[in-house]
Amino acid sequence: MTTRRTILQGVASLVAPAEIEIGGGPDASLSDSPFGILIDEYRQMVDQLDGLFAIRNRVEEMVSARNGNFSDCPELDVIDQKANAWYQTEKEMIRLASRTRAASVDEVVQKLILWRLMDFDRGGFDEPRDMIPFSAYRDLLLIAGRESLTPDADEKALAIVWDDEAFNYCANNDDDFDDDGAFYGEDEKE
Repeated sequence: MTTRRTILQGVASLVAPAEIEIGGGPDASLSDSPFGILIDEYRQMVDQLDGLFAIRNRVEEMVSARNGNFSDCPELDVIDQKANAWYQTEKEMIRLASRTRAASVDEVVQKLILWRLMDFDRGGFDEPRDMIPFSAYRDLLLIAGRESLTPDADEKALAIVWDDEAFNYCANNDDDFDDDGAFYGEDEKE
């Protein structure tokens, strides 16, 4: 049976680390909990995935210049295998974090930091209700005296939270509502 550490070390050996826009280096205070360890490991994984994508871009440029036949490129097959291994490792990490109980409020904060890191490239929300857990995450960071590890993405998300026009509902766009009826208590126009 493969241990989580072995899986993560395997992912770490895929490519050399590359730069990415995730703030700061390892936080020594995080290493005292399982979530802190996962945060540091995930940040390293993101660097490795970024490096893998950079390698893929270079290989695709070479293949395009050579013959443009991407389907018959063993280098791209290897990169795809490595990317699939990375995503499988991420799934395992998500399962591990989700199934591990936090032992303190600080570990809850760390668990939410890990959640946000795993969603670092999403500056917006799929649903308006997603703003509530994001807002609670930001509140908890402030109360706990922690900084976000995804400041750029958080700024974009916060801008949406404060934008009154970010989500516009209309009865005509939702099958659950009568198209001719009032919406959310609005008076019907005659």
